[in-house]
Parts: sequence; C-alpha cells; structure tokens
Amino acid sequence: MRIPGFSVNPTRRGELAIGPLMVIPAAAGLGVFWIWPLIVAIMNSFRGFNPFTHRPTGWAGFANYQQILADPAFQSAFWISLVYMVLMIVVIVPLALVLAILLDKRMPGTVLARAAILAALASSEAVAALMWNQLYQPSSGLFDAIFRALGMPTQPFLTDGNLAIVAIVIMTAWKDVGLPMLIFLGGLQAIPPHLFEAASMDGANRWRKFWRITLPLMRPSIVLSLFMTTIAAARLFTPIQILTSGGPNGQTSNLAYFSYAQAFLFNSPGQAAASVVVMLLMLVVITVIQGLALRGKRGAS
Repeated sequence: MRIPGFSVNPTRRGELAIGPLMVIPAAAGLGVFWIWPLIVAIMNSFRGFNPFTHRPTGWAGFANYQQILADPAFQSAFWISLVYMVLMIVVIVPLALVLAILLDKRMPGTVLARAAILAALASSEAVAALMWNQLYQPSSGLFDAIFRALGMPTQPFLTDGNLAIVAIVIMTAWKDVGLPMLIFLGGLQAIPPHLFEAASMDGANRWRKFWRITLPLMRPSIVLSLFMTTIAAARLFTPIQILTSGGPNGQTSNLAYFSYAQAFLFNSPGQAAASVVVMLLMLVVITVIQGLALRGKRGAS
C-alpha cells in the first residue's frame, strides 16, 4: 500500500531487494554445517544402530538416554565437565583481565608480551598438547626437573586424576587466554579517559577507579569472555585425548570425550548422540543462568 506523500528512492528500493539475497549464502552455510548436523544428532539420539555397520536399526525412543544416564562413566563425565567449566572460568577469565590491564599500559616489553600470548593462541591444540605432554613427563619434563632441583618429590601430573585435571586446565589456559585477553583489551581501550581524569580530581585511588569505573564498563566484555570460556570448557577434547586419553580410570573424561569414546571406541552412535544432546542442554542451561545472573547484577547496579 502506497502512503500518500511517501515514496521510496529507486536506489534504496534496489538495496532492499538485494539485501535479503546477500544473506542467503551465510544462511545456507549455517543451515548445512550447523543446524542440519544438530538435527541429525537429535534424531540419532532416538535411534538404535547396528554396532558393526553403524546403520540405523529403527526407533529406540529414550532407550539411549536411559542407558547413558544409568552409566557410571557418563555420570562421572557429566560432573567432570562441570569441574572443567568452573576451573577454566576461575583461571582464564581473571588471568585474561589481569593480562589485559597490564598490556594496556605502555611499558617496555608490552609488544613482545602481546605477540607471545597471541602466538600461543595461534598454535594448534594438538601441538600445544604435545608440547605440554613433554613438560609434564616425570623423568624428562621441565616441571619435575624444577621440583628435583628444589629437593621436592616427583609429581604424577598425568597419572593422578586430580592432578591431571589441573594439568589439562593449566595447559588450556596457556593456550586459550589470548582471546578473552583481546576482548578485555578492546573493552579497556573503549573506556573514555576523561572518566579516570575526573575520578583522579575527586581523589579516587587506583582500586576505587577500577571498582567503580573499569569493572562496570567492562561488563559486556566480561559477559562475552564468560560465555566463550564456558563453551570452550564444554568442548574440551584434544588436550584430554593427547595428555591422558580420558584416564586414569576415566577421571579426566568429560562429556565430549565420553561421546567420542561411545561413537568410535564402543561403536554406539545412538548413545554418543544422546550424550551430545545432554551436553548441549547442559551448556544452554549454564549460559542462560550466567546471562540471568549478570543481567540481575546490571539491574541492581
């Protein structure tokens, strides 16, 4: 319906027609490589499979879910996934914020430090895991050499369950801290300098300026880093595969590794798909809770 006195510029009309067409390639890629595999995984979680041919044998209902929920290995992987998430958030997010604050200052060596952190981010997970595997070795590793030099006993970094989880988290933090650090760095440089100058004139000290100015204005960066670290922790696989293969006795196996083992080691594609769906639901619930909690804090402030 044409509104009297209102006309669309012909150039603008052409842009409105071409705009949706330009979105189609991205939407098609998203549908083929993200939405369709997700639909297939959900469908497979309700199917039975031949363990030798991996072909569907029919509708299995919730049998796959019942089997994995009754499996102690799945229950252990579920809780270990939560442990990885908590530890990675506790280690990576504050570390990235501290590094961003330090690197935001113009000090000698800042450029070199930025390059070193980004080099770790650019390296592949497999290469990083292989390198840290050498560092953790009990006879030839760097860390045990330091312990021996200090007169301390050798530590079973990769053969003790609790130590192995910490070892994997430390290696992942070294590898992945660069991206949240860049997010924090961008957030810090977006804060108007006159806010700090006004606070200084009011007599605010460094801690008060951080608590009252930096931290509130960094909330969008913190939320984004929190979400990304949570997702990275849920998808943690390569370091587990290379450093411990889920051991010892499954004490480092999370849901991602459990799904891999069900699909490729135990020939149970249906249970693997069911565990993937459970992992996805867990991730959605956690990110929604994080979003609501941070939103509540924003409303309170």
